[in-house]
Amino acid sequence: MTLARYFAWRFFLNFVRILLAIGLMIILIDFLANLNRLGGIDNAVQEALILSFYHTITYLSLAMPLIVMLAGLGFSVGLARTSEFVISRASGQSALRSLLPVMACAFVLGVVSIFLFDPLAGRMVNAYDDRLADLRGNQLSTVSVNESGYWMRQATPTGHQIINAKSASDNGRMLRDLSVYSYDGNGQIQSRTFAKTAFLYAQEWVLTQGETWSDSKLSDDPLTGSATFKILRIPTSITPLQLLAGYPAPETISPLEMSAQIERVQNSGFSTTKYRSQQWGQYARPFLFAVMVLIGSVFTLQNARMGNLGISVVSSVLFGFGVHFLQNFSTTLGRSGEIPILLSVWAPILSAGLVVIALFLHYEDG
Repeated sequence: MTLARYFAWRFFLNFVRILLAIGLMIILIDFLANLNRLGGIDNAVQEALILSFYHTITYLSLAMPLIVMLAGLGFSVGLARTSEFVISRASGQSALRSLLPVMACAFVLGVVSIFLFDPLAGRMVNAYDDRLADLRGNQLSTVSVNESGYWMRQATPTGHQIINAKSASDNGRMLRDLSVYSYDGNGQIQSRTFAKTAFLYAQEWVLTQGETWSDSKLSDDPLTGSATFKILRIPTSITPLQLLAGYPAPETISPLEMSAQIERVQNSGFSTTKYRSQQWGQYARPFLFAVMVLIGSVFTLQNARMGNLGISVVSSVLFGFGVHFLQNFSTTLGRSGEIPILLSVWAPILSAGLVVIALFLHYEDG
């Protein structure tokens, strides 16, 4: 038990060192990029540093499997140089059994990353976009979704319009209980339009069974200030994809909230493929981390006795990057609907796990 705790602690220390080293490197590179992006803005150095911190959390979240693999590699190289792994095997423990506490530690890190690190990274993405929009003095999004429905803003030749819909269906092409508020260039409201349903076609809204109130006519003659209609067409540049983009990104949602988010998106008529893929990816994350630890250790522990430590390190790094690329590529295919979601999430992990276990058994037999 003491040896298991020692191995787990050694691995965790390597994980923290690599996490901090990669984080500092990302901050430096992103700081220089943000400094060029914010040229001419007051306190550019301070703002660029803040934006770099926001981005760093996001990049670290994406690179976490590779960081775990490198931590496993550093852990195994340290054991190989001090012959500690040889001693543990001389005590009668197999290679896989010696790595079980390290795999358990990686599994726990996977759970922590799901419930803590990923939601934090999601909030940092939103904070980065909001702060960059404030610095540039523009609005990055024209669509937002909250408990009161869909809220959209679009420009018009004479001003702008604010559009609100209570619900959506048909993958965002049909909206219900629509309200359109038109404003002039000075921000004064000009008219209000209400409709039971609205259909979103190419570059136009088609409103049905509604009523329009003109504020300018109301002030002159209240009796002529309103008019009903069966069909009303309103030009727009909004697309169904923008409506879906109003929802939080799958990467920003905690596993505790993912099922409810999937139900909300599904009830709105949008595809839930991205959210279900993210949900299964969250379930698989701890197992992916455990496999990455094995990948970081399998070549190094076997070849350290032969003096081929450099080749072993390169082999582990190439194998780990290959699995990470395959996992991302497979997830992309799953999100696009090309292959089943379960296959896209679990196939790379199970395949890599079986291969690395087979390598351990092969090296164990000599």
